[in-house]
Amino acid sequence: MLIRAVTLDDRQAWIDLAHESDVLIITLIPDITAFYEGFDEYMLRKIGKHEAFIAVNRLSSHCLGIIAYSKNHNRISFLGVTGKADFWLVGSKLMQVALDQLDNMQEISVNVLKSNAEILKHERELYELFGFSATGDAAIEAGIPAFVMKRPAIPSVSNEVRP
Repeated sequence: MLIRAVTLDDRQAWIDLAHESDVLIITLIPDITAFYEGFDEYMLRKIGKHEAFIAVNRLSSHCLGIIAYSKNHNRISFLGVTGKADFWLVGSKLMQVALDQLDNMQEISVNVLKSNAEILKHERELYELFGFSATGDAAIEAGIPAFVMKRPAIPSVSNEVRP
């Protein structure tokens, strides 16, 4: 598996990955087109700011997953792993890349769609594995209710020698 920055050439792979969840999304929102409003602009913004990474199969170059984040808001804004890949392996690698880019000395947040679907349960569990926990806050992601999860700030460890 190779993890690299998402480029303009990866847009179709990102769109295809996002649409893998259409079967789930249609159960959560009556008009699926509303869910994808602004998605193209969002992708272009993340690519332009270098705030998205893709995991690809080294042999086939197929997309295994994508993560996007916002440095300005210190939050993860997209995580998707194709159903053809090992969710835990790919998701963990992508999470580590994103967390390495964000400010861990500040709280980091993410919104996870509210659903009992297996993939969303796994997504919540992955975030918990990386220190996130659900707050009592609610959010709306593209018209769908979501859980707000936060990871507390991790104080830096000083390398100074103290007497």
